[in-house]
Amino acid sequence: MFVAATFALAGQLAPASPAIQVAHADSPSPKAVFIVGPSSGMTESALTDAERMADQAEAVGMDVRRVFFPNATWDNVLANIQGASLVVYMGHGYGWPSPYTKVMTESRQNGMGLNSFVGSAPNQYTYYGATPIKNNIELAPNAVVILVHGCYTAGNGEPGMAIPGEDLARQRVDNFANGFLAVGAQAVFAFGWNQRLNYANALMNSNSTMDQMFMTPGGGSPAGFVGSNNRRFESQRTPSAMNHLDPHPNAGYYRAVSGYLNMTAADWRTGAAGTATPPPPPPEPGEPPQITALSAGSASTALLNDAEPSTATFHPNGDGLDDELLLQHTVTRAAYLDATVTNSAGETVRSYSVWSTTGTGTSRWNGKNDAGAVVADGPYTLTYVPRDTSGVVGHPVSTEALVLTAIALAVPTRAAIHVSDADSLFKSSTFKVTLNQPARLTWRILNAAGDTVRTVRSDAQTPAGVTSFAWNGKSDAGAWVADGRYLSVVSAQTGLGQYSQQRSVFVGAFRITPSISAPARGGKVTLNIVSTEGLSRNPTVTVTQPDIASWTVATSHVSGKKYKVTLTLKTGGSDGTVEFVVRGVDTNGGHQSSAVSLPLR
Repeated sequence: MFVAATFALAGQLAPASPAIQVAHADSPSPKAVFIVGPSSGMTESALTDAERMADQAEAVGMDVRRVFFPNATWDNVLANIQGASLVVYMGHGYGWPSPYTKVMTESRQNGMGLNSFVGSAPNQYTYYGATPIKNNIELAPNAVVILVHGCYTAGNGEPGMAIPGEDLARQRVDNFANGFLAVGAQAVFAFGWNQRLNYANALMNSNSTMDQMFMTPGGGSPAGFVGSNNRRFESQRTPSAMNHLDPHPNAGYYRAVSGYLNMTAADWRTGAAGTATPPPPPPEPGEPPQITALSAGSASTALLNDAEPSTATFHPNGDGLDDELLLQHTVTRAAYLDATVTNSAGETVRSYSVWSTTGTGTSRWNGKNDAGAVVADGPYTLTYVPRDTSGVVGHPVSTEALVLTAIALAVPTRAAIHVSDADSLFKSSTFKVTLNQPARLTWRILNAAGDTVRTVRSDAQTPAGVTSFAWNGKSDAGAWVADGRYLSVVSAQTGLGQYSQQRSVFVGAFRITPSISAPARGGKVTLNIVSTEGLSRNPTVTVTQPDIASWTVATSHVSGKKYKVTLTLKTGGSDGTVEFVVRGVDTNGGHQSSAVSLPLR
């Protein structure tokens, strides 16, 4: 459900006059969140397109957050998206009407397809539809959402499907936009093709309306406004909103915008300013802005203030694990922060500026120099100098960081294995480590408790190149490990330092995700089930409640190896623990099962 068509972003709107620039002293940097979910063979191109758009947003002063595959989980999205003024999502689009469901199911439809867990494979994803979006997300006032490449988002279907009729396309556009419009967005753009217009620049430096942006000419290409048969419709899902569809005469429906289309970019900037916490009174005029705190950690560090005081390390090697350095700063009043990055020889490798509101904020360095190349391993000093809009400069403040890129961990060949049945299906998963320099390597498989179950290498000198290990689910003692999630943890020691990174794999027949962690007697619970191996028929679920005879229900097939069942627990019996046992028969005729237990109240 991903559109395999892309165009390079090229032309931009002309820079605006200073009168419509965001320039007053306490204007916040609008938060822009870029999300790339797994999309099988299109994942890499989506990452490239999203990075290009994110760079454009940073270039015009936005506070950019990247939630990129393989770390684009629901939890990571929620940790970054709240209060965002711009959201760009690239990944699977699962909308309605579609051939997969007879009724709209917004627990999964009209939202985002994300990593099922950190490190899950490009072809493994979980849909979070309009309902969880409405229940868990709040965007900034006047926010803009841009959906790129997803099927159904712009009225389109999937590659190979017939071009839909106008009414079907409009329903898809209207339904997909509704969830985002309900949580603060005022405009939802949907593009099957990446667009030529630099939307970040248009939002920051123009007074164009959303409709005018949408109608930026594309020379007859879906990479911009086509205009051969564009239509406007009143939304059936969102009162007062409009849908504007711009079909291509040959390709069909690959461009749409929904919402309140007369909203201007200035309105968008006002919404971004309205989300800021009111700043304290400014200091006396003429007093320079000052940075009172500056600290650094990897972008995955949740709380920089709780980090160890040692030099922060990060690893910009492109494997998606700690690829960025996150800097946290506190300033006495709103200012530009002019940053320079110098290496151990004192040479400047990167210069950039970010805008900060009064108080505490964050910025990022991606480990690249001014030419766009990743810097060499070693220590770096990042110096920030505050400068207000009048040019008054405060004192420089510096922090240290260590770049280490010796190891890059590939996504395992299988996200799950089932080995204890000893058949030929999904009997191992291969982990690959690329060393760009010789290093002492320690490689272990850990269980959920952090205990080592298998040692691959122990402080072994290893040459540069690719090292792989196919794990068959056995411990060092040669026994099958228990079902559950395991981590492949690799540590590298070079002359510059030591660091560890990890990938995960599930061992077992079924991954079972309940919709509720503590169900009540007489209440409903949904089990989302992913089979590790292919099955010959739908699995069943046996339910055991305290003081009640066990009973069995059938599951429904969702897609691929995904199954689902919603069941109502018995009202009788007593509190305690309810157990769900999923049983199935694989394509080799082997019987298998997995269980999950939940507290019952």
